[in-house]
Amino acid sequence: MEDERVKNVAKWVLNYTRGENEVPHTRSYEIYSKLLFRIAAADGELAPSEREWIIGQRAALGASDELLEMLETYEPSDDDWGALLEFQRSFIESVKHFLIYDAFQAASADSELHEDERKAISQLGKELGIDESTIEKIAQLHRDEEEIKKRRIALLAPHQNKKRTPSVTEEEF
Repeated sequence: MEDERVKNVAKWVLNYTRGENEVPHTRSYEIYSKLLFRIAAADGELAPSEREWIIGQRAALGASDELLEMLETYEPSDDDWGALLEFQRSFIESVKHFLIYDAFQAASADSELHEDERKAISQLGKELGIDESTIEKIAQLHRDEEEIKKRRIALLAPHQNKKRTPSVTEEEF
């Protein structure tokens, strides 16, 4: 029953956020996750909040318990992009724009998108055949959604801790 519930939650999240409803195989998630870790650690440090974001997102999208446990202690290495990508090239190709979007989210989870993380995102995008103007559009989408999230929380949950959620007034809407 628990597995079915997790699968249903993952399908709902995938459909709502990506227009998909099939949970990828564990190996696909593993490679995707390792790529996100590489990006988030491109500034020389994998912040705890970046690790938590990647693991949380993977859990919400139906990753196996085994993969989530592995990610708890996974340390990004200097694995060659090509080597990682070749394991699941067709899957990564089919989700490459989401991978770039998720890379912006993961790398920004510590409240800072470091210049080296941004360069790594561009490098990955180039490897995947995504032009820089499209990568910048994805970056802008990420920034827009972060701003909307702040506004939504400020309006709908004004009692939230003000430290965690910057104050947004009605005039800013």
